[in-house]
Amino acid sequence: MRERVRDELELVCSVGVAPNKFLAKLASAAAKPNGVVAVPAGDIEGFLHPLPVRALWGVGERTHEILDRLGVRTVGELGGISRRVLERTLGEASARHLAELAAGRDDRDVVPYEAPKSVSHEETFGHDLDAEEDLLRELLRLSFRVAARLRREGYRARTVTLKARLASFTTLTRSKTVPDPVDSGHELHRLVSALYRGLPGGRRRFRLLGVAATGLISSGAEQLALVRSGRWEDAERALDRIERRFGAGAAVPAALLPPERR
Repeated sequence: MRERVRDELELVCSVGVAPNKFLAKLASAAAKPNGVVAVPAGDIEGFLHPLPVRALWGVGERTHEILDRLGVRTVGELGGISRRVLERTLGEASARHLAELAAGRDDRDVVPYEAPKSVSHEETFGHDLDAEEDLLRELLRLSFRVAARLRREGYRARTVTLKARLASFTTLTRSKTVPDPVDSGHELHRLVSALYRGLPGGRRRFRLLGVAATGLISSGAEQLALVRSGRWEDAERALDRIERRFGAGAAVPAALLPPERR
């Protein structure tokens, strides 16, 4: 008799709906762990004023102590205090900021998409690695993963960073900035391998390696005639096409195959 086991992934989320980002954030917090809270434009005070003053963005430990000495414990009480009193105790900028929030005003634009500042992958090993061959192979794997994401999202990177955590939990980072942006796993691996070999000391055990690409520019920012082309770049783009058709891992560099299949 064959037993069928089905794994279920249960995720929860909270949703806040409001006239601006600040109120929507507070509404999503009120909706936790798995609800929806909507704040109509006509009921901002009814939602906001009963909240503790610490719910406001910018009220940390020090500011909370000052407000507490003034007898201000809720957002409604903050909204009722004189602006002049706030300016004397908190300074003009902080007083203006808190007064705006207490009134439910936030004029920041909603940005649905922000360009990534970095693309990275890291791996914590089941057991520490110390053989250079194994470590360079892991860097190759990570480099190809980062490069594939760069190409998929349409970016090239000017700076490559190596992250290496020793068995002692000491973390080392090294970076290299190149004049020509890259999106090739082969080129990323060449750079991080040099950074790895430049680490101080002799043979050591590593529990984590990471590769990060920063200083991103859009691939379309380069003139077509200047886009570098060569066997490695062409080969990796061919791998991209194979994976899109047959799935992740359908084609990989031979060095990443299990030893018995190389």
